[in-house]
Amino acid sequence: MPDLALTSRPPAAVHSGADGFDFLLGRWTVKHRRLKARLAGSSEWDEFPGTLHVRPILHGLGNVDENVLEDPKRPYLATSLRIFDRPSALWSIYWIDGRTAGIDKPVVGRFDGPTGQFYNDDLFEERPIRVRFTYRDLGPGRASWDQAFSADGGTSWEINWTMDFFKEDITG
Repeated sequence: MPDLALTSRPPAAVHSGADGFDFLLGRWTVKHRRLKARLAGSSEWDEFPGTLHVRPILHGLGNVDENVLEDPKRPYLATSLRIFDRPSALWSIYWIDGRTAGIDKPVVGRFDGPTGQFYNDDLFEERPIRVRFTYRDLGPGRASWDQAFSADGGTSWEINWTMDFFKEDITG
């Protein structure tokens, strides 16, 4: 049986955008900042630590992570599943939260250089919103993510959650 490395990609996928999340592979410590009240004009934040372990799947055309969130209200586990679609060159990101059953509707998008933006239309407290995830590769051993909501169709955005990632082993 051939030795199939999990990170090797089919040759046609190498420059297609499928490598967009390669910077996030590995083990990270995380600094979370979460707005206490979303879409309510709040400027108060909760801050707490966490960890993240991201590993490739599907020969590098996706990845899955395990998040440990040390939320002072109630620590919990969560998972992100990121899948690259070759024909559209778009990523879909699914959030699975250990506090609830089910998988959230995916945000979909792509990278432009070191920054990727991913969107969907959803509901928050029974009102329609746009959701945006932004991932940034900040160089060796550093990355960030933020989540923003828009109640006006994307004209204005409120960032309501940020994560700063610090790689535990920048050689791997």
